[in-house]
Formats: sequence, C-alpha cells, structure tokens
Amino acid sequence: MTVEVPGPSPAELAGYVRVARDHREHERYHSVLKLEEAAAWRRDSNALKLLAARWSDSPAPERLDPAHGAVGCVDLNDPAVVATTGILFLEGDSEPAELIALRGRFEQAAARYQRLSGWLGEHMAAEWPRLRTLLTPALVEAARPRFRALTRTTEAANAYSLVARLLDSAVHTLNAQDLTPEGVRRAPAVAASMVLTASWFLDSAASSLAEAGAHLGLSDPDWSSFIALAEASGSLET
Repeated sequence: MTVEVPGPSPAELAGYVRVARDHREHERYHSVLKLEEAAAWRRDSNALKLLAARWSDSPAPERLDPAHGAVGCVDLNDPAVVATTGILFLEGDSEPAELIALRGRFEQAAARYQRLSGWLGEHMAAEWPRLRTLLTPALVEAARPRFRALTRTTEAANAYSLVARLLDSAVHTLNAQDLTPEGVRRAPAVAASMVLTASWFLDSAASSLAEAGAHLGLSDPDWSSFIALAEASGSLET
C-alpha cells in the first residue's frame, strides 16, 4: 500500500532553508575545529611516545642530589623532550604537572564528546522523520542533498561517542600507572608500555575525530545545493 506523505507547507520549507543556512555556517566552523583538536591530541600522544622511548632505551645514570632545589630526574627526562613537550620529571613524590594537566584535558574532552554525541544524536533522530516531508515529487531533488548532510551529521554523532570511549580509555590507562618518579623507576618497561597504550587510544581518538571533521566539511556543497533547489522549487512562502 502506498502511503502519501504530505509535503511541507511554504512556511515549513522556509524554516528548513533558514536552518540549513545556519547549520552550513556552523559546520564550516566545526569541521575545522575538529581537525585542529585532532592535531593537538596527536601532539600529546607523541609526547607520551617520547617518554616511553626514553624509559625503554636509556640506561639509568647517576641521580643528582635534590637537597638544594628542584632537580630533574636525569634517568626519566630527555632534554629535547622537555624542551618540545614541557614534561619535566622532578625528584620527589609527584608526577609532572604537565602529565596531570594532559590527563585532565582528556578527561574533560571525553565527557564533552559524550554529551555532544547524546545531544546531537537526539536531534538527528528527530530530523529523520521530520525531513520525510521533503520526499515528494516537487522536492525530491532538494531532498537528496539535505539527506546527505543529515547522514553525515548522524555519522558525526556516532563518531563522537566512539571518541569519548577512546579518550576515557586513555585516561583510565594513565590513571592505572604510577607516574611519579619512583613509580616509573620501579618498572620502566611496564610504565613505557602503559603510556604507549594510552598513546594508541589517543591516536585512535584523534583519527576518529579528524575523519568526522573531514566528513562534516563534505556537507558544505550539499547544504548549498539544498538551499538553492528549495528556493527554486516555488514552494517557499514569500
């Protein structure tokens, strides 16, 4: 049995076009933002790789006496790594402040992307039935690019959930390793393996986010095509 779906009213179609204009501009911003954020995550991941390489390959030199001030852990630090990443192990009971900040950034990002995934997924779930009103003979040409953009945004919502899980796993891995100087010294190879695993999670999260951002950018011509076709259909409220 054929079910005839009524098309949108002129006022509704005009609303669809206004939404499309706003979301096109919004996705132009966020497609770039996601790529930039992914690149920053890869830099943090590379810092962890450098730490793991130091702990895995370097013999333990004689330690310096910290009695006269903050002394770096010569067996855990590489000067080039400190200069390029800022991560500095000091003799004492604390892990580097830079690692604490790194873990905090990813903990916050995991929560943020989980919220974003839920919010966006909920809105996209409502959009799919709502936009069926475009699937009429008069508007089907405009419907195709609009549904292509909807598909990519739905994919982004799903990708953000995966990103959140990967970031959360990276944080969990870092929390499971004692990253104080003595904690690393107890088993440097184990500590290296743990931070390398966290690095893998970060690399995977960055890749997933970069792909989501790149796909969002592909919707730009679809938004523009939908706007132009909808306006040319003669169905808009004037």
